[in-house]
Amino acid sequence: MSRAIESARALVGRPWQELDTPALLVDLDRLEANIRQMAAVARDNGLALRPHFKTHKSVAIARRQIVAGAIGMTVAKLDEAEVLVDAGVGDILLANQIVAEPKLGRAMALAARARLTLAVDSREGAAALSGAATAVGLRIPVAIEIDSGLRRCGVLPGDAVGLARAIADLPGIALEGVFTHAGHAYGARDREQLAQFAVGEAGAVVEAASALRGLGIPVRTVSVGSTPTAELVAGRPGITELRPGTYVFYDAMQVALGSAHADAVALTVAATVVSRPAPERAVIDAGAKTLGLDKGVHSSELIVGHGRLAEGDGVLERISEEHGMLRIPADSPLAPGDRVRVVPNHACSVGNLGRFFVGLRDGVVAEVITIDAAGGVH
Repeated sequence: MSRAIESARALVGRPWQELDTPALLVDLDRLEANIRQMAAVARDNGLALRPHFKTHKSVAIARRQIVAGAIGMTVAKLDEAEVLVDAGVGDILLANQIVAEPKLGRAMALAARARLTLAVDSREGAAALSGAATAVGLRIPVAIEIDSGLRRCGVLPGDAVGLARAIADLPGIALEGVFTHAGHAYGARDREQLAQFAVGEAGAVVEAASALRGLGIPVRTVSVGSTPTAELVAGRPGITELRPGTYVFYDAMQVALGSAHADAVALTVAATVVSRPAPERAVIDAGAKTLGLDKGVHSSELIVGHGRLAEGDGVLERISEEHGMLRIPADSPLAPGDRVRVVPNHACSVGNLGRFFVGLRDGVVAEVITIDAAGGVH
């Protein structure tokens, strides 16, 4: 146990302002309300909910999501999957292509212990998974990634049939379904365009699934995943699964997109004002190593600066590694020694950079939540 975690736990029952800074604060009432709300969206639309673990990378938060109704978890990295399987989570989608050793061997070791569905978007990738699974006597489920507009990984809907046929001819793997991520939705100008992206997101995977079923190829899962589009896409016909991630915390990006109200944001970064060198500038002890550098996960014109104050008027105009430069009104009372809370642009970056969250109730430290896959890049 790190000294920082021990120090935070010693402050259970005390105001958050007594914490050393920077510190990652989670409003537990908001966190739990967000978890319940998204679970209700999925349940009310007859959908499975498979949240993305990469937002928080915390087993304790994943367990809250599963208790609320999630069927399993989505991960971006094998590091995350290993942490979850070690914790007893038995149904995981790895929404990232695994095509070479040593990752193939690690994936097979996990697939022997839990239900691990792997992403595929090429014949070469399918062949690599087939060879690895056959070598260890496994038959693993795979899901074809569909490009619904992000132009990252994935095949276009019309190309899913050819890939599915190739998968059917390979031993050791079996087609589970299709999935997509509408990451381009983060670049929406307004709610109208966001709704258009949601229609396209659903349409792409439904089109692919319909083409496969038309040829007699079973498709069990038709999965979409993006917090900004989650509630907009949930009612679209043909969808079977939701995979949002950021909704547990929300952040400045989600507020700017209109997918969350400011009073739903559960994650803030506690910092100390270390300098007031000019009337309209205060400097805090939280910079890029705590907040990240995102100005919108896939870029957005809606975001200004690198974060904003949770209370009062202040924008994090510039950041260096350890410092954040706040642009504030000249008559702001902020002075060196004051504690502030910053709403980050992108919650996922903050969770990856930290080692633990401090859970609060009514501004008082209630628990320390470890980030079990912190910094994972493998």
